[in-house]
Amino acid sequence: MIGRGRAAAAFAGLAIAALLLAGCASEPEPTPSPPATSSPTPTASPTPAPVPSAAAPDVADLTTWTISGAGFGPVVRGAAYPEVATPLTAFDLAPVDAACPRLFTLALAADDGPSVAALLLIVSETGDRVEDVWVSGSPDASGTLPLAPRTAEGIGLGSRIDELTAAYPELQQIAQLSAEGFGYAVGDAERGWIDFIVVEDVVTSVGSSAEPRAPKEFCG
Repeated sequence: MIGRGRAAAAFAGLAIAALLLAGCASEPEPTPSPPATSSPTPTASPTPAPVPSAAAPDVADLTTWTISGAGFGPVVRGAAYPEVATPLTAFDLAPVDAACPRLFTLALAADDGPSVAALLLIVSETGDRVEDVWVSGSPDASGTLPLAPRTAEGIGLGSRIDELTAAYPELQQIAQLSAEGFGYAVGDAERGWIDFIVVEDVVTSVGSSAEPRAPKEFCG
């Protein structure tokens, strides 16, 4: 009887141990939490420096006007004529000649300072719109050029042909006017054209037109 009691007790102990082990096995071990990661601090974008705007042209100083395919500063192709000259109070507007009814000069009224080139305005056949604008000039006896507008690339009266071709690699020769005179143009149908007449490798006239032009004369 004692042997059977010890065996029963041992069996009961094994059963309890098995239940305890089963209970321990049924509970999953806790999964460790991943370590906390800190979010990167956003870097503030640098504030871009303001881009200075181009100075507006001075309507009384045509050396501040820029020549482009659209015109000469405030004198824009397609502008109403003669209203285009209304704000240009420092200049006189006058017809060139009765035989050339579409040609008008815009010249500085005061004549007590440096020589200033006059602009030539070519108006439409109806006489109410500016079609082309030109400026021409050559050095005087002392070699001084008249003051005049220039292109955004710095080309104007007195510029040399090598300067012209360097400023405009896409420049087109459009005419030969004489043995030493040539017409060039740069631009397109959308922006308009800047025209240059070069005599003996020097720019003597600059124009703004809707199509490439290199006239031998403006009236005729």
